[in-house]
Amino acid sequence: MPIEAVKEILGFSISIFTIMNPLSAGAIMLTLIGEKTTKNAVETIARKSTKTVLIAMLVIFLSGTYIFSFFGIQADGLRVFGGIILLIMGFDMVQGRGKKTNHRTTEHEAAMRLADISVVPLSIPIIVGPGLTTTLINLSLTNNNWHSNMYIIIAILICSAGNYIIIRNMPHIKNRLGENGIKVFSRLMGLVVGSLAAQMFLSGAFGLYNTYMP
Repeated sequence: MPIEAVKEILGFSISIFTIMNPLSAGAIMLTLIGEKTTKNAVETIARKSTKTVLIAMLVIFLSGTYIFSFFGIQADGLRVFGGIILLIMGFDMVQGRGKKTNHRTTEHEAAMRLADISVVPLSIPIIVGPGLTTTLINLSLTNNNWHSNMYIIIAILICSAGNYIIIRNMPHIKNRLGENGIKVFSRLMGLVVGSLAAQMFLSGAFGLYNTYMP
């Protein structure tokens, strides 16, 4: 595989993986199922969650262009709004607030009573939330050639594999890193997410300016 292709795949993988932030998602998982859950139960959750996340990301990426074409929405409008969403996410991560579960208290309590939380709320909306959805649709609208689409799909597969490894080993990772270690990592990822948000927002803002203010 050419070096340029490897660089593109790596760039897409970093963008997607930092917004997924499976470490924070794994920490939320442990609060939902309890840290004394057996290793087999965690592995089952990791496997089901990864399948759900993979399918959801592929569907969003492959259908993003058609959805926006159907509604007549401009890509630059998405970039502005998506940049704002990612900026809020990055700010929260830098502040050490971690991922938001995006569901009400009653739903949170219901999830804690369920034996299987791998699909809802772990995969959707904790991992595949507004930030990741916006990013995937933006990638779908921005990259129109088959080479880039193939590289993004490969990046999605790589990130899904990384998600499985981290979720599966989350009890061990938390014991090694501790709460502070996970927060430090999330804050570093927040800087990357914030930088991506700024680029996305400015790209969309200038695009809209050139469209409506020639």
